[in-house]
Amino acid sequence: LVACCPQMQSVEIEDVSDGPSSKELAAAAKAKGNKAHGLNTLEGFVVAIAAYTEAISHDPSDHIFYANLCASYIELSKAKWRPGEVVDAAAKAVEAARSCTAMAPTWLKGFVRQATAEEALLAARGKWEEALAKPKTKWDEEQEERNGPEPQPADTSIAIIKAASLAACEATCRAGLLLDPSNVPLKLRLQGLRDAGHATDPASDAAMSDAALAAPLKAEGNPLFSSKQFEKAAEKYTAALAMNPVGEGAHILYSNRSACHAELDAGGEWVGSEGSKALHDAERCLTLSPGFAKGFSRKSAALYQLGRYVEAAAAAEAGLAIEPTSAPLQSLLATAKVETAESPDVQAKMHEMRKQRAKDAKLKEMLSGLNLGSGVQMFSPGMGGMGGGGGPLGMGKSKSKIQMEPQTGVTFADVAGCDGSKLELTEIVEFLKN
Repeated sequence: LVACCPQMQSVEIEDVSDGPSSKELAAAAKAKGNKAHGLNTLEGFVVAIAAYTEAISHDPSDHIFYANLCASYIELSKAKWRPGEVVDAAAKAVEAARSCTAMAPTWLKGFVRQATAEEALLAARGKWEEALAKPKTKWDEEQEERNGPEPQPADTSIAIIKAASLAACEATCRAGLLLDPSNVPLKLRLQGLRDAGHATDPASDAAMSDAALAAPLKAEGNPLFSSKQFEKAAEKYTAALAMNPVGEGAHILYSNRSACHAELDAGGEWVGSEGSKALHDAERCLTLSPGFAKGFSRKSAALYQLGRYVEAAAAAEAGLAIEPTSAPLQSLLATAKVETAESPDVQAKMHEMRKQRAKDAKLKEMLSGLNLGSGVQMFSPGMGGMGGGGGPLGMGKSKSKIQMEPQTGVTFADVAGCDGSKLELTEIVEFLKN
């Protein structure tokens, strides 16, 4: 215009539009998204995603919008329960986070959010693949009748889902730690990758290891272990390992956490078996310090809990070769040899019996916490778990029976409130039937 009309050189062009600018529209959409996200509900996350997407359409240059979009998708993946929807939301969270870090490569929070999204995607992908491989049950068919066919991820999410890896998550954590080497969430994320079996970069692990930072966390974990708060103690040892993954004393942290997992495994598969975790930590302990005799006692104990009695005996013997007078190792060896004296079939059956007894004890504990009223007696005095008290290990057949008052004609539908207890009892009845 100026080239055609030189006199326009000095003319100022005014904005004569009446509506708000793109940035104003983007800010309004962001505010709407923040409010919806703060509701912390599935519906709120859906509204927040739409709002942040609108903000991006008005101003695609603002990395904050992508970070917020990622956060809402992460929360949506937690709120959903169908595997296809969960993995799709997690993949979209990763996509949004990567857009954020590409735009703002020096913004630490973007890398923290991306690592969180990538970890969520890996977990969601595992459950989605498991659901795809599992044969459909009658319950699955009934669910599909009620809720429609199992949803699948969007085509745009498939490539992200397939490419997800522990190595990619490690790279994101390392990039963030270059910006802030002291960032605790990223260090914890890296420890989570190690615990998942990923071999993180040894040179980087050595450079970040700081025994002084780990010491107070270990000191907090020890009294928790002594007071039998094993889960909380394990969390403290994990935090300590995040500060000191391979440095001086790291093997002791793995040994202590292995003991926590071994104690938690006493609950059996009903609460989620911790035996494999105990073994992983014991082996990691021995990798860092092959001459640490207590590491072999941890390994032997974990193998015993997993029903691998021959290997448990071998681990105890390896420890005794280092410390022949160790009473714990001698006891572990003697206990394991009692089992190895039996045939492999008997060993397997004894292991299953121990697991079942642990499950029964957990079920009894759960039932005792329900307020079922005075008319229901779930366990008779002296009943040693669901299996009864007869026979070795209390696993014999019990003559105890569930005793109830005569039918009154009153059903759950006639009783107001207590919906949670009703649901729990219904689930327990179904469990007992099967």
